[in-house]
Amino acid sequence: MYRILIADDEGLMLEAFKGVILAEFGDKCSVETAKTGRAVIEKAETFHPDIVFMDIDMPGRNGIEASRALRERNQSIVLLFVTNLAQYAIAGYEVDALDYILKPINYFSFKLKIQKALETVRRVQGTLLTIASDHGQQLVRDSEIFYIEVQGHNLIYHTLHGDLTATGTLKQIEAQLKPSGFYRCNYCYLVNLRHVGFLDGSEVTVGQYKLQISRNRRKEFLQQLTQFYGRGGR
Repeated sequence: MYRILIADDEGLMLEAFKGVILAEFGDKCSVETAKTGRAVIEKAETFHPDIVFMDIDMPGRNGIEASRALRERNQSIVLLFVTNLAQYAIAGYEVDALDYILKPINYFSFKLKIQKALETVRRVQGTLLTIASDHGQQLVRDSEIFYIEVQGHNLIYHTLHGDLTATGTLKQIEAQLKPSGFYRCNYCYLVNLRHVGFLDGSEVTVGQYKLQISRNRRKEFLQQLTQFYGRGGR
């Protein structure tokens, strides 16, 4: 579930925002609200939002100040500013806001902004995978996987939290993860392109690992890497 926090000092606006999100994306989102900048900070401490729709003009600590405080605590939160004055939206660059929404809100436009925010979270945080490893069912985000290696009938998932061994085929997991930016550099390795650091001849550095790129896959692997980062891959 994606966690969305809506900050606005207008009660009717809060309920309208919340209603649209739950009506369109209620099966994948949980929503909390806040009416002041202080309440945003307090709520974020316990709710841990993935996305914040932040009204700029709020009493006490305004949306810009609250956003700075959020950024100090969490760099990955997706921020979208809500304002009735377009010039205020420029301040969003200070806190790396994804976008801004002008009041009065257009339903279709707002829906597109939500979709954009959800896709950004999915790309940054990754999709949660269930891996039937030799230690039982393990939950791992695809963004936390460096690469997957095939050894006989086993798959070795090299992750931020250590290695996991599971049964399966690289072909099956490749079909599942290719839309998330995974691509083979040779027959044995399925690489998470977001973790590629360096390319040196026939060798690619993935996190702390150095892997060989096969000659027949090199050209297409480089093309996929270029396209991934050209789309803003992270």
